[in-house]
Amino acid sequence: MTEILSGRTRIYGIIGCPVEHSFSPLMQNAAFDALKIDARYLAFSVKPEQIPQAIAGIRALNIHGVNVTVPHKSSVISCL
Repeated sequence: MTEILSGRTRIYGIIGCPVEHSFSPLMQNAAFDALKIDARYLAFSVKPEQIPQAIAGIRALNIHGVNVTVPHKSSVISCL
């Protein structure tokens, strides 16, 4: 299946390390599809030392929201 992302598609995601095993994208994208919401939920693998740059990138790219998982739950707070 080819997905079409437009300039209106809202991007959400999860950041962690590791994050490849997460079922969140599967579940969230199924919900977006069922509700016909123009959005995608992606997994972003972010190393602990990359947190400040990742948060800056999330803001710069207008990503609409991310969930934070291990090991970043505490360290991300200083970047907010």
